[in-house]
Amino acid sequence: MDPSAPQTVGKGVAATSTVCGVTAALYGVLGGHPPARLALFSAVNGGLAAATFFSIREYIVGPVLTLTHVGNHHTRRKESESAVDGFTGTEPALSWSHIRTSRLLDSAISGGIAGGVLNAWKRGKVGLVPGLGTGALLCTLLQWGVNELHIFRIRHVYRTITTMQTVSYQHQEAESWGDRILSAFGRRVSNDDYLKRLKTERDTYLRRIEELERELQEKPR
Repeated sequence: MDPSAPQTVGKGVAATSTVCGVTAALYGVLGGHPPARLALFSAVNGGLAAATFFSIREYIVGPVLTLTHVGNHHTRRKESESAVDGFTGTEPALSWSHIRTSRLLDSAISGGIAGGVLNAWKRGKVGLVPGLGTGALLCTLLQWGVNELHIFRIRHVYRTITTMQTVSYQHQEAESWGDRILSAFGRRVSNDDYLKRLKTERDTYLRRIEELERELQEKPR
């Protein structure tokens, strides 16, 4: 079993309850219904459905698929767990297809089971098959959307880092070329040192001018 399973279940339940509660509250405000009651009802029902789905996926379906090595994703997960336990020394490579198809099978099976159980509990045996199909389809689409968001986030972070590195490299190149040009004419001087040097030269010239004026005045005509 994945060590992060409890955290995954908790986060999934919290996120689902929040989304369902906020959506129901907005619907109540726009439709003239009591938003607090709708939000509470939807949050509780969404949390129960999410707890059922994530518990089945993380504690039953996921471990079974990992043990049976069904699909590349579960084979890779098994290899990763073996690498952590010290059985192998290499980490399998991760590709875009792995991210895009990550947990799709888990979510489809778990969604079908959860949907069938919940719909049968609500409507009886007649609701089992529709619940299976609807739950599997809905959870697969939601998992696919989460995977696509993950890919978008990775690409966005990669583009941001690449842009920052490019700007930093260009800035360093500009500074290095400037240093080379200045070093060809002598040692590079900071602005403060250069200003102090100019003031010193100015004071020297002023004193020299005063000396010359005194000499001219003292010189006999």
